[in-house]
Amino acid sequence: MKYNPLYVKQLEEIISAGLKEVAIPYQKGNSIRIKHMIVRKHSNGYRVFDCRCNKHIETVFCKTAAVAIAKGLAEDKNYRIDPVLSLDHQVSKHYNDALYAKRSMKNAENEDTKTTAEIKYDIAVDKAWSCLDQIEKFIFDK
Repeated sequence: MKYNPLYVKQLEEIISAGLKEVAIPYQKGNSIRIKHMIVRKHSNGYRVFDCRCNKHIETVFCKTAAVAIAKGLAEDKNYRIDPVLSLDHQVSKHYNDALYAKRSMKNAENEDTKTTAEIKYDIAVDKAWSCLDQIEKFIFDK
């Protein structure tokens, strides 16, 4: 089915104009936009930018934390990002702990070491998901 390019462009303009007024995340190109805030993937995590003043706000480990920060700042100029940054740091720590435990499981020479590494892996993954759930509450429970 073919669509008239003029109508498609007009519809996109209407939708993007409405999204600039509401704090709903939408993807545009290689970035996620929430009002005047932009989230972009970077080699060492995700970066949050403010388009109004062309300022880099923060670089975080996970996309969920970046979206939470962008949404909070888009809705409130005086939004404190410290709790989200703390949770993001914990996610990063537990993720790296899980990677270390997974490698230890693979390279373990005896059964006790392998069992210990499996337990550490399960604990790290569980804690990482728990922190991510807490970050998601900043996005959805407001």
